[in-house]
Amino acid sequence: MKAVLSTGRKNHNNARRVRAGGMVCLLRRLIALSALAAVFASWPVFAATEVLVVVAQESPANEAALAALRASLADVPGNERLLRVMTAAEFSDSGPRATDRKMPGLVVTLGTAAAAAVLLQRLPIPTYCTFLPQSAYTALVNRTGGTRAQLTALYLDQPVARQLRLIRLALPGRTRVGMVLGPDSQKSERELRRAATAAGIVLRSEQISEEKQLVGALHRVLDDADVLLAVPDALVFNRRTIQSVLLTTYRLGKPVAGYSRASVTAGALFAVYSTPAQIGRQIGEELLAMQNKADRPHPATGYPRYFSVEVNERVAHSLGIEPGRADDLARKLAGNSAEDSP
Repeated sequence: MKAVLSTGRKNHNNARRVRAGGMVCLLRRLIALSALAAVFASWPVFAATEVLVVVAQESPANEAALAALRASLADVPGNERLLRVMTAAEFSDSGPRATDRKMPGLVVTLGTAAAAAVLLQRLPIPTYCTFLPQSAYTALVNRTGGTRAQLTALYLDQPVARQLRLIRLALPGRTRVGMVLGPDSQKSERELRRAATAAGIVLRSEQISEEKQLVGALHRVLDDADVLLAVPDALVFNRRTIQSVLLTTYRLGKPVAGYSRASVTAGALFAVYSTPAQIGRQIGEELLAMQNKADRPHPATGYPRYFSVEVNERVAHSLGIEPGRADDLARKLAGNSAEDSP
């Protein structure tokens, strides 16, 4: 650097000074690019850096997910030092901030509250949001202004293609499926109809904007449908409405395909869902894939790879329906998992 600058000073012509200035700029740019490349290169090599896991709260579900995550990483040397776990409340009080010089290599969140606490900080590092509905993730990203290039998600929801295939497997003669859509689920109506067409199912839907419209919408949609597909929507399916939905469908003699184990316990005929342990297993596998693939800085956004099926035998008997055994249905669904929509 010194020789170049002195050469520029010796000549009365400005040409060498311009060249010297260009060399300085070029060297500065190369240094900056090298530093940037080092940052990107450090993302996938998570075994040499820290992964911060933020859980919504301490709970049996989150403990099951963490146990499965740790089991997936059992063969990674020093995996106990690799993972640091905090609750959302602890993260809000003492977690990393965007101005910190030292950051974890990756943040993994479990649950909506954990994702909200982390995304509000807008950390300049990859963040993997898991164990939350797709609608909640989309709303959080829009509200916090997150950079999608650094954000990715593992949804709690099941792909609609998988739900419809379960209906075809369990109720092969029922090809007319009804849905009641609220503000959240209306945004996915096009995707729902596309998946129904691919599955050979005729879709009937009603849209509501207020809770008091629910029962009337249920009657209208089930007048021309064989089964009700419950989709996650806070207005349509919540603690206040679930019993009303199930009682109405039961009186009409129409089964409900739920979207969670709890919905089956409450009275839905069956549901496909992912357990916390299955979510944790997939998170661990995604972290291992990051380590083994240098061109993959973070997991792809998508739906659960592993799932279970639950059947309410009492409801099946009351409706005179034989949907089949839960484990048989799950095995058949898994055999066609490549057909699930992304």
